[in-house]
Amino acid sequence: MAVFPKLKKALLPIALAGMAVTASVQAKELNYALGFPPNSAVDDAAKIFAEFLKQETNGEITVRNYAMSLLNLAEMSDGVRDGITDIGNVLTPYFPRQYPHANMAAELSMLLALDSRAEGRQGMAYGGAMGEFILLNCDDCIRDFIQQGQLYLPMGATPEYQLLCTSPVTKPEDLTGQRLRVAGAQWSRWAAHFGATSVSLTGNEVYEALGQGVVDCTVQSNPELGNFGLKDVVTDITVGIPGGVFSGGSMSIGLGPWHALSLEHRKGFLKAASLLMADVTWRYQEYGDRDFEEAKNSGVNIVEPSDALIEASRAFVEADVPQIANAYTKQYGMENAEAKIEALRPLVAKWVALMDSAELNNAEDLAAIYWEEIFSKIDVEQYGQ
Repeated sequence: MAVFPKLKKALLPIALAGMAVTASVQAKELNYALGFPPNSAVDDAAKIFAEFLKQETNGEITVRNYAMSLLNLAEMSDGVRDGITDIGNVLTPYFPRQYPHANMAAELSMLLALDSRAEGRQGMAYGGAMGEFILLNCDDCIRDFIQQGQLYLPMGATPEYQLLCTSPVTKPEDLTGQRLRVAGAQWSRWAAHFGATSVSLTGNEVYEALGQGVVDCTVQSNPELGNFGLKDVVTDITVGIPGGVFSGGSMSIGLGPWHALSLEHRKGFLKAASLLMADVTWRYQEYGDRDFEEAKNSGVNIVEPSDALIEASRAFVEADVPQIANAYTKQYGMENAEAKIEALRPLVAKWVALMDSAELNNAEDLAAIYWEEIFSKIDVEQYGQ
């Protein structure tokens, strides 16, 4: 039997009639604070997660989702720690001092720019690399989460970050003097390297900033063309530059709720979590492809970067890696930062190759790979002890 059957058919009986729970078993409901709005990719994936977990545990474990209620993203880490929610989407860059090891791994996503394979699947690849690194190769990463009263489970990743601009950028010199909205330290350093100025803005401020000329470009992934309506103000998209993805998310479960689950229910929870990770990542890529095509069809100019810009950007990425290690060592007292990076790099190469060759028709196919390569290898008895 397949680990992840076709969900629409598999879940139809649940949707119509619900699951019968025996009198001898008391059903347990878990609260899940999303921090994302209704009908977003995360909200849609969370609904699939809840239904799959209910099915996998014969109705003994259920989940109640709270989209844009209960806790916002800035409150999420403390909320999971303090038991306000059982499960919460923790974006670790919001909390740099609490999760330095996971944040360093997330900041290295521009390593993807060094490999031209897995086009259109970079988020799927780096999400897998992040998940495998943190869950199976980084005890310090796990310890950071345990100190915050929770356990890490990967949420996946966005598509590749590109330049969404109001003028074409093709050559390195086109970036000189430009103002770029960035959402991470690695992209800020990239901008400075090319003589551009980085600007920090929330997602909701980018539309107006581009429209009024406050910034010339925003470094984001294609789903934001639709999520924030940027396709109405963006005139040029330079593809493949600067690269990297956002992968700094954890679907954290509190230590108390996790320990209260039976070993069999923990395994079912991990299966459902691997499906959520795949579904979020798949939806982001799918929505990004859709919004990119809509932007192109509406007249947005699609710009190919010159070989000179590609090579200069790759050279920056290679030179930036030791700078990341030094920064985390100095700022957070991290031990063996260089060794951790060297442990992550082959995992990135592994997942790029895997995603380049994998036959993927839907999120269930991706979830099966995440389960086989990552989640199935977690010791459910020891994890979180």
